[in-house]
Amino acid sequence: MPLPLAVVIAAIVFPAGSEPARIPRPAPIFQPALHDEEWLQFAKSDTPEAAPTRDSVGALQKLWRAQIPEGADGSPAYLRRVPTGYGVRELLIVTTTRGRTVALDARRGDILWQIPPPPGPQWTTSSPAVDPDRRFVYTYALDGYVHKYAVTDGTEVQGGGWPQLITRKPNVEKGSSALTIAVTRDGSRYLYATTAGYPEPDPGDQGDYQGHLVAIDLATGQQSVFNSMCSDKAMHFVENGDESNDCSGVQSGIWARAGAVYDEVTDRLFVTTGNGAFDAYANGYNWGSSVIAIRPDGSTDGGTPLDSYTPTNFQLLADIDADLGSTTLAILASTDVESGPRLAIQSGKDGRIRFLDLRNLSGAGGPRHLGGELAIIDVPQGGPIFTRPASWIDAAGRTWVFLANGAGVSGSLLVVDENGPHLDMRWLSPGYAETPVIVNGLLYFAGDHRVTALDLETGKTLWEDRSIGPIHWQSPIIANERLYITDGDGGVTAFWIPSGVQ
Repeated sequence: MPLPLAVVIAAIVFPAGSEPARIPRPAPIFQPALHDEEWLQFAKSDTPEAAPTRDSVGALQKLWRAQIPEGADGSPAYLRRVPTGYGVRELLIVTTTRGRTVALDARRGDILWQIPPPPGPQWTTSSPAVDPDRRFVYTYALDGYVHKYAVTDGTEVQGGGWPQLITRKPNVEKGSSALTIAVTRDGSRYLYATTAGYPEPDPGDQGDYQGHLVAIDLATGQQSVFNSMCSDKAMHFVENGDESNDCSGVQSGIWARAGAVYDEVTDRLFVTTGNGAFDAYANGYNWGSSVIAIRPDGSTDGGTPLDSYTPTNFQLLADIDADLGSTTLAILASTDVESGPRLAIQSGKDGRIRFLDLRNLSGAGGPRHLGGELAIIDVPQGGPIFTRPASWIDAAGRTWVFLANGAGVSGSLLVVDENGPHLDMRWLSPGYAETPVIVNGLLYFAGDHRVTALDLETGKTLWEDRSIGPIHWQSPIIANERLYITDGDGGVTAFWIPSGVQ
């Protein structure tokens, strides 16, 4: 499981009530160019065009820094042209570690509305997601529910299944991962939320938690539950219950930044679990230390997924706490998606990378097998991976893979030859780095008290700022020639390219 938060979160008491707090502000003092670009969730798939280029990124400078009540340990969401009580604004929406939802004016940094956090124990490292219609934002709160708020003023939507239950064990089950929305091949829209456990000693790997996925149909409000322990029971377990309402198997959390990954090519949903028992090869229903493929609506055949990948040394990985579940698989960029293997990589805390075929995870055409990877190699720069890898295709049609960890960010070319797939590392930018983001031909990442932009093919630093606060899981977003980043000090910082810079 991931390392504990590096900062202590101060408890701030706000007045009770469901009405969001609003702070009126004057009109913006400048009007930067506004393009049709948005960043609606952590797992963003499209690439903004109105973003810094290799030639202009060096001109990025701080636009504003705002203070919110506590840190946000994920990524913001960004919307343009939102009608609010203060006029049409650009919004930046964040989820704080206390489960508070805050909407800021993206041009000035003023708080337009905020939701007093629903009461609950512990903390969250989740990120919000905005629906494709841009009307509502979904955020995970410490009461164990995902809440639905109007982006215009923060009014909560109740009824029709909302708020949606994610866990009945918020004291021991953690909403670690960013919320994800996928539009599936048949046009359905699903919101995905996953759970894991808390670090030692709160209560750590001894707690009664089970990692699970909740898939919510945004059209109907109906949800499906897949439990990685006792997957034959499609229900929300209660803490320390019995066989009728709980599972004797524990752990197997889903901690990764993007808890659920939907692949439109295979029309499958993938989650990666860590820790916990694995007995599926003996017709059991416990899927610890595995990559699981299920239907986009979260359903299975009586608890049996469509496919699975489990390392042959799964027990050793669990015993030495070197499991896979702190990161998720990354689909490799490819110019040929119609034939051959659908390549993805799954890294982990053991410092290894496993190449998987999303069309055939197990190599045996279905679940309940061991092994099946196309190749296993060492992480190019060495060390465990807690971040989400990124991939990119260059002008020559070559696939690149970028990995970030405590040793730095590496850029490698994918090579597929008679020995199978492997990586040829071309550069390493040293120093602690969180999840990398690729926008408009540049790679951005955050490290402790710094945010950096690199050239994708050389690793050369093109721009860096060292004025932000401490970083844990945060990563930047980029839209409309601006960069936004949250930090552990409760800061939200915006950078922009002044008018006239090309």
